[in-house]
Amino acid sequence: MTKFVKLLFAVLFTFATLTMMEACGNKPSAGQKTEIGETNNEIAFEEAKNYFFKNGEAIPADPKITSEEAFNKLFGMATTMGKDGKPTEIDFSKQFVLAIVLPVTNIDTEIKPIKVEEKGDTLLYTYEIKTGEKQTYSIQPVTIIILDKKYEDKEVVLVNERETTYFPAIDRYLVNEIGKHYAEGEHCVPIHSIVTVDERNGEDILVWGDFWVFNYNQAGDTLKCVSGGSHPGLMHIRQTEKGYVVTGFDQVEDGSNNLPSAKKIFGDKYDRFHAINSDAEARERLRADGLAVYAKNHNLGATMYQDYGWPAKKLPKIQ
Repeated sequence: MTKFVKLLFAVLFTFATLTMMEACGNKPSAGQKTEIGETNNEIAFEEAKNYFFKNGEAIPADPKITSEEAFNKLFGMATTMGKDGKPTEIDFSKQFVLAIVLPVTNIDTEIKPIKVEEKGDTLLYTYEIKTGEKQTYSIQPVTIIILDKKYEDKEVVLVNERETTYFPAIDRYLVNEIGKHYAEGEHCVPIHSIVTVDERNGEDILVWGDFWVFNYNQAGDTLKCVSGGSHPGLMHIRQTEKGYVVTGFDQVEDGSNNLPSAKKIFGDKYDRFHAINSDAEARERLRADGLAVYAKNHNLGATMYQDYGWPAKKLPKIQ
């Protein structure tokens, strides 16, 4: 399993309104080439414009595309009016591309390339994701960058700035602290749907979201849900010498206190939380996608998942 898919769903599990990461001084502007850095081994790339991901195609597990045939199978041209309306030319005899594609969403989402660094036989491609408000229509976020073909044989590792910080800490907390209170299964799968983040205080990073834990046992090719549930609330995160840790979790209460506690915890973000939390179809799609990635990452060979008392469903296809 490539690093791309491992990173993808911590974001997928976007459907969120994250605040933007602090701008990096060496980010390339759209359509421009970066400068090659002598000291940090940054390599030049160009961002390809006016392409769309074709409906019905499986999201590629590997961002690297080295042939025109493979590229045209996944992407179409989206020519628009104006001098910058034509798709960026790509010469696969001299170039190759790295493409990041996210699932369809109705949240305003932009994938921003930051830099590509050469580290021995590896290319480290750092990017960030900016999300905004819920829209009345759906989009499929895509970014494509073009590199010199001489780097084509190197392994590509995708680095999402936000995921390399506190999201793994959230996953650990969900598995170790929340998951242990449910009936145990062979596999504990954390999923989070982020509402928004406040990073202004590095000693107390605030992450509002709907946090889920599901425990599964595997029977043949089917993952059967043993236990699990949703835990909306506010996580407090701090950076230590050993990395990021969750220092506290303000959870929405059950029963008659559910609505009052949710409004208290989410405050002026409550409407955004409610929009995400009440979209049953998007929540189920998010869970299925996250479970499919987990199964692929752990080589489970599972193709179906099933809740108790319900028919089994197919897991989304992950290449």
